[in-house]
Amino acid sequence: MTKNDVIKRAREIFTLNTMSGYSKWRDTDYKFIAPANQEYVYQWLWDTGFHAIVLSHFDTSWAKSEIRNFLKAQGADGFLPHIIFWGTKKRLPHWAYIESALSFRPRTTSITQPPVFPISVEHIYEKDQDKDFLREVLPPLARHHRWLLENRDIDQDFLISIISPNESGMDELPVFQVAAGYRGLDTARLHFTYRRGDILNQRYRFDHKKILEKDYFNVEELLFNTVFIESARSLSRLFAIIGNEPESVYFKLVAEKGEKSLLSKCWDEKDGIFYSIYSKKEKFADVKTIASLVPLFLDGLTGKKLKTLVDDHLINPNEFYTDFPFPSVSRDEKYYVPGETPRHQVKLLWRGPTWLATNWFVIKGLQKHGYDKIAADVISKTKAMIEKNGFREYYNPETGEGYRRQNFGWSTLLLDLL
Repeated sequence: MTKNDVIKRAREIFTLNTMSGYSKWRDTDYKFIAPANQEYVYQWLWDTGFHAIVLSHFDTSWAKSEIRNFLKAQGADGFLPHIIFWGTKKRLPHWAYIESALSFRPRTTSITQPPVFPISVEHIYEKDQDKDFLREVLPPLARHHRWLLENRDIDQDFLISIISPNESGMDELPVFQVAAGYRGLDTARLHFTYRRGDILNQRYRFDHKKILEKDYFNVEELLFNTVFIESARSLSRLFAIIGNEPESVYFKLVAEKGEKSLLSKCWDEKDGIFYSIYSKKEKFADVKTIASLVPLFLDGLTGKKLKTLVDDHLINPNEFYTDFPFPSVSRDEKYYVPGETPRHQVKLLWRGPTWLATNWFVIKGLQKHGYDKIAADVISKTKAMIEKNGFREYYNPETGEGYRRQNFGWSTLLLDLL
């Protein structure tokens, strides 16, 4: 599979998954790439960002339209939702109502997702140097970052708290059941544990500050904050390009302060690994997951912490260096399930399989810090996995078998790794 082969397949998949129409509630036409053309037929925040990164390699105009389409649903306060329910379909999935303010037909969810757009925009700019596009989209993206700081950083450490597992993009990662007070494996109780916070969020009408004060689900999550920090760096560089020095300086400071907090607060010296922290007491959610490796994406991870993370965990075959890395949960954790959820059980995601979205952050981090040989090996294995099984939603980290949806958009991130 050559780079041109991947471009061809990405174009085919994106065309297949494109949704379009007219939105009465926004009084606008819409057109976007859904993650898949079955089930996932709405516009997700971080999927859109990943699609734009892929598109930047062969069609920057299309990449820009994806970002623009999502920004049509931005709130007046700067908030960006994690899903936009474009279209006129009256019945939505049950979870759409749980994750949204009370409504007969929600237009968006009331939660967000990792703020990847500034990173996507920087990828686009690197290809076509369109400063007019930067002037158009940087102000709304900056407003969203400010919204996060104003509403989700109650302890003012420049780390953002999430109020639902789904805000991480890694919905049922075991980290979140630990944060919610349950370390068992009963499937029914797990589903209740994951949804309890969402139900309480409804009770408090998604008043973000009140929810965090109540402290029933308050997680300073590793992936979300790594993306927040590096997106702030992207904003700083991009604002400098268009000559907005005050904004450039501000977002550089945000990135530096957030990175300092994450590297100090989220590092467990005893286990030699990063953990998300939860509650006002800032306890470790001590489960080794793919999120523990994502701080490799940070510019400022250096020295002993970097070496320990890679040598003791990332390349450890008993943890993350499987035949088709990287599993979403370390192999030595009791929560690790590498295959598909059995048919007789309610589906739980992010309990072990390999996902291209999270692989992208880790591989980019390896390259950033000079681990080119390891990165090349993982890319080779990822490519072989896709060549054999296609662009699937996720994969078995031991066999490479693909699962769930086919022609899944973000698995085309392989293109950005070749």
